[in-house]
Amino acid sequence: MKTKTLRTLSSLGWIILAMAIISFSGCASKKAAWGSLEKGMVMQYQLHPDKDLNYSNSTSFEQTITVMEQEISITSESEQLIKMMPIVDKSDDLTYEVTMEALSSVINTPRGEMIAKPEEVIGKPFKLTISSLGIELEYSGAEALTYDYGTGDTKSLSSDIQAFFPDLPDHPVRTGDSWESHDKITEISSNGKLIMEFNNINTFEKIENFNGYECMKVNVVFLATLKGEGEQENLQLITTGEVEGTATWYYAYKEGIYVSQLGEGKGKTITQVIGGPQEMSLPANRIYTMKTELLNE
Repeated sequence: MKTKTLRTLSSLGWIILAMAIISFSGCASKKAAWGSLEKGMVMQYQLHPDKDLNYSNSTSFEQTITVMEQEISITSESEQLIKMMPIVDKSDDLTYEVTMEALSSVINTPRGEMIAKPEEVIGKPFKLTISSLGIELEYSGAEALTYDYGTGDTKSLSSDIQAFFPDLPDHPVRTGDSWESHDKITEISSNGKLIMEFNNINTFEKIENFNGYECMKVNVVFLATLKGEGEQENLQLITTGEVEGTATWYYAYKEGIYVSQLGEGKGKTITQVIGGPQEMSLPANRIYTMKTELLNE
C-alpha cells in the first residue's frame, strides 16, 4: 500500500512537472497579440465592454472668398463632445451607441455671427458600427439627427462620424512602413450636397507615450477632392476644389484604441453661380485645423 502511494505521488509529480514544462513552454513561445517592432505591429480596434470612449473634437477654419474683385473673410470655430458606449454582440465588428453630449459652432461673416442651434440632437443616441480596421459600416441613425447649423440651413450628424476612425492596415507594419487609405464624406444639408473624397498616405513613425497610453505614432499626408451642388435664393451653386494637408494620429496598440489626431490643411475651390442676371465664378481659399482627443476618465 505504501509502495502504491509512493508510485501514485511520483506519477502525480511527473504529471505536474510535465504540465509546468508545457505551460512554461507555451508562455515562452506565446507572441503578443499586437506583434513586435521587429516582425511588424498588428493594428486592430478592440471593443472594451466596460469602457466608454469620450472624444473631444474641435475644428477651426478661415476662408477668403473673392466676389467681384472684393475679398470676403469668413472664420469658424466648432467644438464637439462625443460619447461612445460599447454594445457587446457576437460580431467581429465593433458597435457603439453614440451620443453628441455637447456641440457648439460659431461662424463669423461680414453680416455678423451665425451660431448653431444643436438642441435637437444633443443626447440623442444612434448606432455606429465599424470593422476592426476602422471602416465605418453603419451610421444611418446619425442621418436622421439634424440641426440648424447657424446659417439657416440644417445638416445631420452623419458627416461628423463617417470618417471618424483612422483606417488601419490589413497587414503588420514596421517602423517607416506606409499604407494607403481612402475616406468618402457626404454632407447633406437642406440646401444641397457636398462630397469629399480623401486619399491618405499613412506612415508609422515610432512608439511614443501619449495621453497615458503607449501608442503608435502615425503621420498622414492627404489629398481630397470636393464636389458640391446646392441652391440659395433661387440660384444654383456648383462647387469644385481640392484640399491637401497633413495630420498625426496616435493608436494605443495594446488596447486597440484610437487616442488622438491633430491635422491641418488648405484648400482651393471655385463656385459657379447660375441663374442670376449674370453667371459668376467665386474662387475661395481655406485654411483649417482640427483636433480629436480621447478624454481620460
